[in-house]
Amino acid sequence: MGAFAQILILLAFMAAGALVHRVRLSPPARVTDLLIKLVLWALLFVMGFRLGNARELRDRLGEIGLLAGGTAVASLAGTIAAIRAAYALLDALRARRFGHRAGATGARPEGGSGPTADAAPRLGWEHFKGPSVLLVVVIVGFMAGLALPELALDYGSVTGWVLNALLFMIGLQFAQSGISLRSAFVRADTALVPIATMLGSLTGGLAIAAAFSISAGKALALAAGFGWYSLSGVLISDLGDPALGSAAFLANMARESLALLLIPILSRSKRPYTAVGAGGATAMDVTLPLVEQCLGPDSVPVSFTSGAILSLLVPVLVPLFYGLG
Repeated sequence: MGAFAQILILLAFMAAGALVHRVRLSPPARVTDLLIKLVLWALLFVMGFRLGNARELRDRLGEIGLLAGGTAVASLAGTIAAIRAAYALLDALRARRFGHRAGATGARPEGGSGPTADAAPRLGWEHFKGPSVLLVVVIVGFMAGLALPELALDYGSVTGWVLNALLFMIGLQFAQSGISLRSAFVRADTALVPIATMLGSLTGGLAIAAAFSISAGKALALAAGFGWYSLSGVLISDLGDPALGSAAFLANMARESLALLLIPILSRSKRPYTAVGAGGATAMDVTLPLVEQCLGPDSVPVSFTSGAILSLLVPVLVPLFYGLG
């Protein structure tokens, strides 16, 4: 199956989920959340099992981990640089238009609700609980794969249909949340942050392609997860490269973990919305509470919309770039 056909199928399942909500056939939101968790755990268990059961993949764990760490750092660095450059350019254009230097776009307004230096939120277990549970599921699958003899399973068929079900429910969840992507064009921030995050992450991916001597398409597919480790890893594995899928899972999990540590620091910089970009696709859920604590309530629409846009791009860009590789 070609990359274009794969993209259409993924989008079709997401659209079908949204349509079910539109015709008032969707279950309660809490049921949707539970189903997504169960299906996601099943996918990640299979991913871990595949990694532990296949000797070829086990022998490449060191290589996979190094590639994952490099991708996480490069995509984050690219994001921060791109957002800073985008705001600097926007400020210059505004200064030229109005004939004077514009106020620092994306900087904290005076009297804003951002925290002071001694009011930084502390990172607690609640920030790491979700990623930790998913990592445990992968580890349990990996240990189960190690314990059993190598099996000749058609992992592609198994994960393919479960992935389609997951995307259907993700589309349903988006519709239930009432997200309006039109809000991305209301403020410059809500459009600029996700665009710069995307470009910066992909630039980091190109740096990884050069550093690790892999094809540009595969490196871009790794970076295009934007921190959504559970989906990007499964997508790439389902496309026929479980080793690269494992690297994508670890790379995007590492990006989310680094973002949780960097958000309080970036929120105090001249361009505090780099904190939103650091979270990537997770800016709409996992890292959103921390962004709100660090930047104040005004940052919530920007963070939520940026994460939503990037989340919708993941199932499109990952298979598209992988097909180019």
